[in-house]
Amino acid sequence: MSVSNSSAELRIHFGTSGFRGRWGIEYTEASVRATAQGICDYLMDEGLSGTVIVVGYDSRLHADVASTWVSEVCLGNGFRIHLADRDTPTPALAFYATVALASETVSAIINCTASHNPVEWHGIKFSPGSGEPAPQAATDAVTKHANHRLQSTTGIRRTALSQGKEQNRLILFDPQVDYCQWLLDAGVSDARIPIDVDAIARFFSGERRVVLDEMHGAGRGYLPWIFDRIGVSYTLLHGTKDPMLGGLHAANPEEPNIDLLKKTVLDQAATLGIGLDTDADRYGIVSSDGAYFWPNRILNMLTYSLGVDRGFTGRLSMSFVTTHLVDDIAADIPGNSNNQPLPGSLPTHMRADDYQSYVGNPLSLAPKHSFYVPTGLKNLVLVPQMDRDYQVLTPRPDHWMDQLLLAGEEAAGLTTRGHIPDKDGMWAHLLVLDMIARYRSSLEEMWNDITARYWRPYFDRVFVPASANASTVLIDSYLNTFAGAAPGSQSFAGCPVLYLGGIPGKYAEFRLADETGDDKTFLQIRPSGTEPLIRVYLETPSHRVLSVLRDKINADAARL
Repeated sequence: MSVSNSSAELRIHFGTSGFRGRWGIEYTEASVRATAQGICDYLMDEGLSGTVIVVGYDSRLHADVASTWVSEVCLGNGFRIHLADRDTPTPALAFYATVALASETVSAIINCTASHNPVEWHGIKFSPGSGEPAPQAATDAVTKHANHRLQSTTGIRRTALSQGKEQNRLILFDPQVDYCQWLLDAGVSDARIPIDVDAIARFFSGERRVVLDEMHGAGRGYLPWIFDRIGVSYTLLHGTKDPMLGGLHAANPEEPNIDLLKKTVLDQAATLGIGLDTDADRYGIVSSDGAYFWPNRILNMLTYSLGVDRGFTGRLSMSFVTTHLVDDIAADIPGNSNNQPLPGSLPTHMRADDYQSYVGNPLSLAPKHSFYVPTGLKNLVLVPQMDRDYQVLTPRPDHWMDQLLLAGEEAAGLTTRGHIPDKDGMWAHLLVLDMIARYRSSLEEMWNDITARYWRPYFDRVFVPASANASTVLIDSYLNTFAGAAPGSQSFAGCPVLYLGGIPGKYAEFRLADETGDDKTFLQIRPSGTEPLIRVYLETPSHRVLSVLRDKINADAARL
């Protein structure tokens, strides 16, 4: 396998969801083997020598090759390997490690996937054996070890897969059937949220069909197995294996990658369209009118359906750039007060040493009935491990995932009570099908009903091209312009600033009023950690304000 960069030119960096790079450029045999060795070094430092490591890969070209490199290194370091014998979804790997192998000591899950990234990108996602994305301390240690191994080019051990089989230290597995049945059995003998399989089958039958876009990804065959078993009427798109993802720019089930899914929903007058990304940990929803249905809407609707309507209790865990409507809905979940933050508690990101409040009191932005944390499922699943003042408990509570009701982020990732502690796109879709079947209504009808009870937000996510320096200048200009102003005394794009806080050069968050005086307009702005972009997140009850804020930030960034 050819490698375009020497190890001396490479540098391994772990982001929110692992190490990612372009094939043959950042992601090479050298960097993959060094990363695998770095993970082994970390695990051995933690006293986990000789334990089981679960290894998987997604459906893109060369991902299986990378999984072989990883497995060889782990075998060479004395670990026992369970290697997926086909491309396998991230959530199915987490299930296999935590449920199917519950009697084993599983120390890690290593998945060779770049998730929703474009086809030329590859990745390594590392999770501890408990299934959640690895915490920052762990990835920092792995990064240090991996870069040391990469630069020294020594000490990377390997054992051939054939030898691992002979030594009974390599086992091949396919979790599809067991995982799919586990989804159907949710809540039967555990604390997971149950779904009404019979109601789903009755509702989604005949002309009320689902259009499923598997996007040539690792989730191929999983939901069809479930749909065939329970009798759901469906149409399948992109259901074959194609290592180049069928010419899709990215197997990411959101706009602009879902044109065929939207068109098919309209052409077939289908009730619902659903899509999976390459490793099936993200979900994508298309409503019956052929429109992409924002994840923020789904999270609010599930909060209402599961908590307010069905009466399930537990903590609500949201990324702070996701949606604030969910906090108002969470207030109405009966008997859930013990699962809410203590009065006066500030979210984790507001407690950072370099975070400052420039206008107003931070409590005016802090949620009262749900927990808001930084972006990433690894942060979201910390919430059931915390006390009610956002302090992580050590040791963490027994059955900690059972303390959760719903965890979600605007980037189409969610999990629920008792489920795996990572994103699961297939489970998300089953929850949506169950919700529609229970209400026997379209998504739009349910959204209209819920927002009529509370307030109707409009969402947008804007990615503005900008250098790191331009991002810093823009954020600082906003923070400095309003610093020290009394709440409501100055305006941003014509909207009175009620609260402004952030970290110089890194982040700014606003609470604004609209033209009617409504105080439910929220704006967050931060630079991308991986691309030359400014990421902007908007939520407001005013469609006009949404447009005005979007235009202002685009114009301000263009001037830089």
